Amino acid sequence: MANTIPNTATGPDATPLQKAFIREMLLAQSPSGYIANCRAIEHATPPNYSAVRCPVLVVAGDVDKSAPLAGCEYILGQLGTEEGRRRLEVLEGVGHWHCVEKPDAVGALVSEFVAAL
Repeated sequence: MANTIPNTATGPDATPLQKAFIREMLLAQSPSGYIANCRAIEHATPPNYSAVRCPVLVVAGDVDKSAPLAGCEYILGQLGTEEGRRRLEVLEGVGHWHCVEKPDAVGALVSEFVAAL
């Protein structure tokens, strides 16, 4: 997994350094912890998205295979947050590791979102 994920779960712009960092993050986990996390995700039930009323920013990667854009759009559409207080920002050429692949872009989006609250 540590040799596969950094290459398959990142976008085309990910650098060798970013992929190495992702690999090291994966290797830093215990196998049992990683398995437990995967099982928790597998068996999780979707929350009641319509009960969410707070401002929401969803940041998605356009080539994310783990959390595809269609799923992000679905979740955003199900939120109880009023229109104009929820938004989706899509980072082009980004896979599943948004904060690693495009840290400056993610930081700018979060700063802008928080400043508008």
